Amino acid sequence: MLTYEKDIKPIKITAREAYKQSVETEEYLNTLRAVYSDIQGNIKDGYTNAHFFYDSMSLVNRVYRELLAQDYNLTLEKEKTCYHLTVDWSDVDLNPNKKYILPMDDTRDEFGQVYAVISRGSTSSCWAFDCANNSEEAIENDYIVTAKDLEDAPEWVKSIEPVEV
Repeated sequence: MLTYEKDIKPIKITAREAYKQSVETEEYLNTLRAVYSDIQGNIKDGYTNAHFFYDSMSLVNRVYRELLAQDYNLTLEKEKTCYHLTVDWSDVDLNPNKKYILPMDDTRDEFGQVYAVISRGSTSSCWAFDCANNSEEAIENDYIVTAKDLEDAPEWVKSIEPVEV
């Protein structure tokens, strides 16, 4: 039997807590905008790294995880009163011919796995999806894309974790 004290109290959230969490999310998004803007500025100036300093461990952890997912080389050091995050893109594999398959998350079932593919027509090509039993079959069916294909891909394709072949 459900009771208010036992079952509802641990999961409820006050308006003050909800506001605090939404402000923290807004702060994080603003921080990410600033980080990406600084990286773009450093690229224009010819640099291959950027340095950031944060007071909040939770904020620097979120930024660190985001940049790590984008394949940046990162170094995080604790200094006396803050955290120093170094973002480096000087040693990134830029081979445009590297080959991948793109299994879509949470799409495996008894019929196989769904993969993002390029449907190449006689006059044009577009991104689509197709199914294969496993990665070997996906490779045999030529569901392979290159790093160059991924650079020009739409956002929904870029969000898929590529598997190198």
